[in-house]
Amino acid sequence: MFPIAFHFLTVAIWGPIYLGEAVFCGALCLDAGMASILPQVTVPFVAANLTQSLWCAAFRPSYSQGWHKYVSVMMLGSTAYSLSLIPFVDLATTTTTSSLYWIPLAMHFGWTTAATLVNLNGSLAMNYDVQESTMIAAGHASSVLATALGVGVTLSYQLPAYGLTIAWALAACAKGMRVSTAENVGAKIQKGLLTMGSIVSAGTAIYTLVV
Repeated sequence: MFPIAFHFLTVAIWGPIYLGEAVFCGALCLDAGMASILPQVTVPFVAANLTQSLWCAAFRPSYSQGWHKYVSVMMLGSTAYSLSLIPFVDLATTTTTSSLYWIPLAMHFGWTTAATLVNLNGSLAMNYDVQESTMIAAGHASSVLATALGVGVTLSYQLPAYGLTIAWALAACAKGMRVSTAENVGAKIQKGLLTMGSIVSAGTAIYTLVV
């Protein structure tokens, strides 16, 4: 039930993420204030990009059967986990560098968080014997978990960009379900959870910006 594809909205966000991270990498060379944060950022940032590269490599026929189809989920989840190790709170309070540098990293963190759940549901759907009730339960649980992470991480890390990215992802999933809500009650509930999660995550992000 949880949408398998993010459609255009999901592809479009990679442009700002990678363009912003290119600026971030350039700032490491040009901004003297960035030198002090290299030891704290380098390892998780490199690990995130390495595991995301492995995630891309996992989309091949040999990884579509058995437990192998969950390799892509593990790699993308590892990407999100690696980015979570960046000490965003400490960097925002102890460095003199612009907080704008951390926006693309926070967006990357948020997007891979949401995409991991989408990837997991997609891998479950590849089991031809999986029951519809199982997919419905997985979709509902994924929507609730994404919302909880959108709120919890945004507040604890003080990362409005993370919450807004989760909100964007949930809204994209809800938009992708428009066709399937006509007769399917489970899909209608799913869309409601996604829409509400998007609103709550966005509201939390705005809260962190104004408080």
